[in-house]
Amino acid sequence: MEVAKKSLAIFRVAFLYATFGFICLLGDFIFIAVVVSGLNKFNIVRRICRELVRISWGFFIKICILTRYLRLNFDPKISLKDSQLIVANHPSLLDVVFFLSRIKNLNCVVKAELGSNIFLMFAIKACGYISNKDNEKLLQSSLEALNSGENLLIFPEGTRTKEQILFRKAPFFIAVKAAKTITPVVINMRPKSLKKDQKWYDVPKNTIEYEIVKKSGINMGDFKLDRADPVRVRLLMQEICEIYKELK
Repeated sequence: MEVAKKSLAIFRVAFLYATFGFICLLGDFIFIAVVVSGLNKFNIVRRICRELVRISWGFFIKICILTRYLRLNFDPKISLKDSQLIVANHPSLLDVVFFLSRIKNLNCVVKAELGSNIFLMFAIKACGYISNKDNEKLLQSSLEALNSGENLLIFPEGTRTKEQILFRKAPFFIAVKAAKTITPVVINMRPKSLKKDQKWYDVPKNTIEYEIVKKSGINMGDFKLDRADPVRVRLLMQEICEIYKELK
């Protein structure tokens, strides 16, 4: 019985990987044309491409829920204002999919390796998502996005959580320099799965429970204005890290 249940779980996740790849390849027919023609330099085109990603990835999440691979409780209080920086812990492969499938016209920082992934590279370019390949370009592009009124999602760990949550300083520097608001979001999942270096077939037999919760945001226009920027960055990082220190 246990072997059959495990086999069913592996078959289900294989089906979902294949479905996600198929959805991305379908989108590439549009995204390739957008990138090759250079239309992705226009804001209106990037917005349309992001909406296509939101709809298609939202459809994928619905399939995940219907197949009982996961259950999702996405906090409805996660709403966007101009120049808001969202930071979140990063326990699994699907974290960015949840945000981009729920929030309209959201920009995000993505791993550099995805820029050469055949399923995602053209979507990343067409949507104007920001690569973390080059730190200087990452900072510049993030500041430009926030200064233009866009909202930005960053996982301050830089990669998926392995053993403990360790945040980098760059997102908090970006917040101090350009964000109007920084909003921490906590992602809880039970049981742990889709972690970094975990094999795709090493999946739990039971449904994964995701809970994505908004914490109190910080208005950067009021945050420690009497202190120098390096000090503000350090204090902001300390304050945000307190929210996540109990998570494992």
